[in-house]
Amino acid sequence: MSLACAIVGLPNIGKTSVFNAATGAGAERASYAFSTVEPNVAEVDVPDERLEVIHRFVETDKIVPAKVKIVDVPGLAAGASEGEGMGNKFLGAIKEADALMQVVQCFERAELARESPVDPESDIEALELELALADYETVARNADRVAKKARTGDKEAILQGEVFAKAKSLLEDGVQLRTRPWTKEEREALRPLFLLTIKPVLYLANVGDDDFAGQGPYAQSVAKHAEEVGAPWLPMCADVECELSAMEETDRAMFMEELGLEGLALPRLLAATYRSLGLQTYFTAGEKEIKAWTIEKGDTAPIAAGKIHTDFLKGFVRAEVYSVDDLVAYHSEAAIRAGGKLRVEGKTYVMREGDVCHFLVNR
Repeated sequence: MSLACAIVGLPNIGKTSVFNAATGAGAERASYAFSTVEPNVAEVDVPDERLEVIHRFVETDKIVPAKVKIVDVPGLAAGASEGEGMGNKFLGAIKEADALMQVVQCFERAELARESPVDPESDIEALELELALADYETVARNADRVAKKARTGDKEAILQGEVFAKAKSLLEDGVQLRTRPWTKEEREALRPLFLLTIKPVLYLANVGDDDFAGQGPYAQSVAKHAEEVGAPWLPMCADVECELSAMEETDRAMFMEELGLEGLALPRLLAATYRSLGLQTYFTAGEKEIKAWTIEKGDTAPIAAGKIHTDFLKGFVRAEVYSVDDLVAYHSEAAIRAGGKLRVEGKTYVMREGDVCHFLVNR
């Protein structure tokens, strides 16, 4: 599964610093909003210590982590939904993302120009209003499109019309669609529209270097909003994380110890995104490579095999499965098999987080 996340927010609140920290670009690449006319795009490895654990016991030519594409969308100012500040182009970049990371300014700084005082709740409301307005236009346009077909009695068009009407009514009130329950059929009807407000969101409270834990009033207002809408949030000092990402490992460890930081924000950020999207990881391990694969929670073994090659889904016969803990305990796959811990699973097996698999398929 190819995962894409879009970093969104108002202008001049640290989005590009978050992007540079997440992608390892370093502080030298940080820039102000609207300094470029194209979104920044990079692919990052998903940190996973289990890959190295597996490698301790399985010799291989290479290790391949799971990857996430991160898109830094230039600041969305008021009027973005109507094309202001190249809004339509930037909103288009968000449509292709699976999840949103909304950066919210939670610190005071004189050199960052703002037309109003720092107010996280107002910033969230302003950004999400633009997303709702953009979605409203999309839904209204498609509602008109299916209306004629629905009048002929087409059942699919009738369902689409009902779902679009429901979404349109919510968006008129500025409601983020992700905060309302939707049936599987309704989500399928909405899926082709690539709506922005139905995408999972992770709120990133961009805190100052005096509030790494996000205990200050600004960050806590973000935490309160996230709790109210059922979304995850994380405090992150983008400037410091950006500097840390550019350091050599020894210097970084020393600096983090001085600051009292236990780890970089990127692993926590990606872990929260995986949780919000309902994703998990399984591994394959052999002489050629040890690789992490991203699947959805609830996926069966044939679906997981299909991530390796589409033919594997249709030709699936069985899976041989063990856990990373089994490998640590027995030190080799041969010993796992001899100890009776190697499980043989069929087509109905629901994959578990951290499974290590070999798939037998008919080609």
